Amino acid sequence: MTRIPRGAAVLPAVLPPGQCHLWLVRVRRRPGWLGLLDPRERRQAQRLCDSGAADVLVTSRAVQRLVGARYLGVPPAEVEINRDCAHCDRSGEHQGRPRFRDSDLDYSVSHSDGWVLMAITRTGLVGVDIEDLASAPEPEGFARTVLTSAEREQFDRLAPAAGPRWLMGAWTRKEAAMKLTGLGLAASPRALDVSGPTVAAAEVPRWPAADVHLRAVPAPDHHVAALATTVPGMELRRFTLPRPAAGLRFHPGATLS
Repeated sequence: MTRIPRGAAVLPAVLPPGQCHLWLVRVRRRPGWLGLLDPRERRQAQRLCDSGAADVLVTSRAVQRLVGARYLGVPPAEVEINRDCAHCDRSGEHQGRPRFRDSDLDYSVSHSDGWVLMAITRTGLVGVDIEDLASAPEPEGFARTVLTSAEREQFDRLAPAAGPRWLMGAWTRKEAAMKLTGLGLAASPRALDVSGPTVAAAEVPRWPAADVHLRAVPAPDHHVAALATTVPGMELRRFTLPRPAAGLRFHPGATLS
């Protein structure tokens, strides 16, 4: 069992303006991490039983607190996360983009079946997405559902072998942008053109007036990932949890591994 320190806090890690830190963590069963979840999250994990979905949930929620602890300078179990929806009429729905309470940090988290990817910054807003190419939907039908007309023309010109990766790359950019805004699928993917360095949003209610900047980020084999930011030219730094992950000890990694 992985033991998570609950006592002494650490000094907050340095996250300079203009930087975005990316944390990539492999999904696997870690019983010791269940104690980092709040009661509602633990009940949700228990309802999923001993499934891969439960492992994803526990990994994602624990990583948010482990990484948050690194920057907030508190034990992981004391990291409070607010998931109220900024675009909903009711609070307490736990459906909004996550935020650390009483912090100037902004972050976004995404997962495939095998990996959790978290982006964190204190400069503007971020959104991140990671997708497993092995789990990609049928390309033709998915393209009709998510691509703009101009993007569909680009997709149709590709060689068949190149189409699925290009399509999932476009989808990660759309997902990252939708996560940044907090709108999720309330913003129709077909209204977002992500073929350029910024999102071109056609008549999307509540879409921000400021540019949303897009870039691909390194991902594990057979995956694609993308980052959306409200600040251009962010410096990216990549980090990994040590093995075994010991709650408050972190180190920078040269690669996402």
